Amino acid sequence: MKIAYFTDTFFPEINGVANTLSKLHAFLNKRGIKHIFFTPDYENEDIEEEENVVRFKGVQIPFAPNSRLAVTMIHHYIIKKKIEEFKPDLIHIVTEFTMGNEGLRIAREMGIPVVMSYHTNIEQYLEYFHAKLLEKPVRAYFQHFHSYAELNLCPSNQTLQQLSLQNYKNLDVWTRGVDTLLYTPEKRTGNWREKYGKDKFICLYVGRLSYEKGLGDYLEAIRQLNEKHQDKLVFVFAGDGPYREILENSGIDNVKLTGFVRGQSLAQLYADSDLFVFPSGTETFGNVLLEAMASGLPCICTDEGGVTDFTEHGKNAYVVPYRETQALAHAILVASSFPELREKIREGALTTARSRSWDSVLEMLMQSYDEVLEIHQLGLRKKA
Repeated sequence: MKIAYFTDTFFPEINGVANTLSKLHAFLNKRGIKHIFFTPDYENEDIEEEENVVRFKGVQIPFAPNSRLAVTMIHHYIIKKKIEEFKPDLIHIVTEFTMGNEGLRIAREMGIPVVMSYHTNIEQYLEYFHAKLLEKPVRAYFQHFHSYAELNLCPSNQTLQQLSLQNYKNLDVWTRGVDTLLYTPEKRTGNWREKYGKDKFICLYVGRLSYEKGLGDYLEAIRQLNEKHQDKLVFVFAGDGPYREILENSGIDNVKLTGFVRGQSLAQLYADSDLFVFPSGTETFGNVLLEAMASGLPCICTDEGGVTDFTEHGKNAYVVPYRETQALAHAILVASSFPELREKIREGALTTARSRSWDSVLEMLMQSYDEVLEIHQLGLRKKA
């Protein structure tokens, strides 16, 4: 099997989709499966050239300065020639923007079967960017785009149900795994605790610092907690994005920003913390929540989005109603006050994380590809 991937996000960009593709890339190399990724160029001199990654000049996105959109129109014939030389059995389109559109155009021109994956609730994000009037045209565009796929893969059952209600067809689940060798309680060093205070209870958030991640609700919960408990708690945010400026200017002394952290340093940050707080209700899965669980952290999350696929209140997480700041503040206070309860949640979280290996998840993806190829060869189309 030979697979061509078209994606608007890839290493070195840091987000759940790029991290998933990095795991997929390594898996394909390990299995000796021939593949090629078409991605934006991030103008990063530290990126090593790889035979099976082809990058194209990207332009910066104003509201997401770490992202790039490749200018594919001027490279269409170059990309098509590479596809003709590579002769993929199928094309997997990861994102719906410039690179994804180029992949769909070439697939249709050449009659190559298409798998797509749905990663981001763009419609839901519009409310946070004061662009709710765009909801209907954006929904129509996404539905039309995904109608060309012989298989549409969703990160969670919650996302699949949401798309099914919107009349998306040919849906199935491609869930996510976690690297339990990298993310483990054994990575605890104490270095991060030394930095933020040994006597503090460290509440950690990891991810994009942006409005749609529920950070406004979290900041309000922090203010409520600080009325009586500021000396006890410290709130650490790892990541970057447009909400960073608001956090920096909040005037709250026990809010700490690390910027981007990755690899071993991130694993150590997880393991050195006391609690993971993830207030987002817009996730299609929630990779960082699973990483925190694998690191032995008791976690607080909401009752909306893809995180509901693998969290259960009182067993492996504290689940609070989405956008209810008082409930979020109360959960943080309870978690910081009762170590026995934290330990119970921690044990459940570790059990959940250790049941989700990347190899098993990606083997299932390969089986989905085989099914698409078999159906395509029979001249059929998978039924919704």
